This record gives sequence, C-alpha cells and structure tokens, in this order.
Amino acid sequence: MDYPRGQCIHELFEAQAAQNPDAVAVVFDGQQLSYAELNAKANQLAHYLVTEKQVKPDTLVGVCVERSLAMVIGILGILKAGGAYVPLDPEYPAARLAYMLGDAKLTTILTQTHLQSRTLISDAQALCLDDENMQALLAAQPAENMAPQRLGLQPRHLAYVIYTSGSTGNPKGVLIAHQNTVAFLSWVGATYDKT
Repeated sequence: MDYPRGQCIHELFEAQAAQNPDAVAVVFDGQQLSYAELNAKANQLAHYLVTEKQVKPDTLVGVCVERSLAMVIGILGILKAGGAYVPLDPEYPAARLAYMLGDAKLTTILTQTHLQSRTLISDAQALCLDDENMQALLAAQPAENMAPQRLGLQPRHLAYVIYTSGSTGNPKGVLIAHQNTVAFLSWVGATYDKT
C-alpha cells in the first residue's frame, strides 16, 4: 500500500502534535502530557543527545526505564535525535540484560536512578531521566523540532533494535528502520476503523 515514504516515525508524531497541540497525548498513573508538552520534552532530550552524547543516525541508545511518561519521552527523544532505541526491560534476568548490553555496545542508556543500582548499567552509560541535575540540563535545551535533514536522518535509518529469544539461547537483535514502522502504521490506519 502507499505510505509516506519520505517520513520518519517521529515526523508522524510531530504532525499530530501540530494539529492537536492541546489534546492529551499520553496518560500514566494520574499524570498526563499534551501533544505540545510531550513534543517539547522529547525535543529537549533530542537536542541534549545530539550535542552532549553525539547521537547521530543509527546510533543505538538503550532505554531501561519502568513504564512511565519518561519512557515515552525517552523513545521519542532518541528517534528525534536520529538514534535507534534499544528497549531493555529492567525486570530481565541479569544474564540476559548483560548479554544485550554487550551485544548492542551501548554507550548511552536512558534510565532512572533507582534502576541503575539494580542493573549492570555503568555510570558512564547512564543518563538518569529522573535526576534533578539532568532535568535542569534538559530544561535548558531548545524545545523546537530538529530537522531530520540537518541530522542526515532518512527513513532507511534504524528506528529501534528489539531483542528476540534466540534459537541458540542468546537473544538476537532485530533491526527495524523508520520506513518499516511508517509502512506498518499506515497499513494499520487504513485497515482498522479509528472510531
């Protein structure tokens, strides 16, 4: 089917945020963010990742956070920076998490302070989203969208890497590009009733 071949996942979100800035985008545990608020926070994280962590297209960035607004901000921020996120469930067995951390060769992992001590994430890798100093650094970043062209980001670049259970006993990383997910989302939108 036809789909917007020239767009990345986060550009679809940005279009929705521009059309419905005050609508509720995400709700968790009594907290909520509008599309405009979520977009601004993800942009601030993206700017930080590009300038301070040198994230660029196809850079893998881990996301090891509990379900929260921070998880959504983190995923969108990584995509907006041009990076590809690697979901790391903090409840995984230590051996599985250690294997994934080593296999993906992650230099930056978005996490929360209470999870860092429970996992094998080093201080050098950790970017604790709930840390007050980190929140102040992110708040000082621009809240505007980053142009994918400025980053050299194209739909063929990676959006995320998901680890599946491997037949050899070790998880296998599956690489997913923006264009794959945009095509899937377009199909879902055209196939299922939105009401």
